[in-house]
Amino acid sequence: MAKTMYTIEMDFQNAKKQADELEQIAQNLLMLAEQEFQTCLTGIAANWKGENAAAFCKKGAIVEDRIKNSALNLRNTAEVIRQTAKNTYDAEKTSYEIVQRTLN
Repeated sequence: MAKTMYTIEMDFQNAKKQADELEQIAQNLLMLAEQEFQTCLTGIAANWKGENAAAFCKKGAIVEDRIKNSALNLRNTAEVIRQTAKNTYDAEKTSYEIVQRTLN
């Protein structure tokens, strides 16, 4: 069954909304890594000395990098969703318009 223009528009809006939600999650993760996590590691390094402290902070830095990479991956995924949604929207809209012209 062919999609209505309303359905095409709604699918496009829903995809953009989901991409925006991913973008917000990515932003929250970056803030967490850059502010909260870094502050915590700095406090630990200042108050805990020795081999174990250094090892812990090194592992913490690795986790921080992984969080940042995850955030960047989410941003990239959001952009792919937006681009795919736009391409799909354009194709479905064109198809809808062709069908409408042939019916009239």
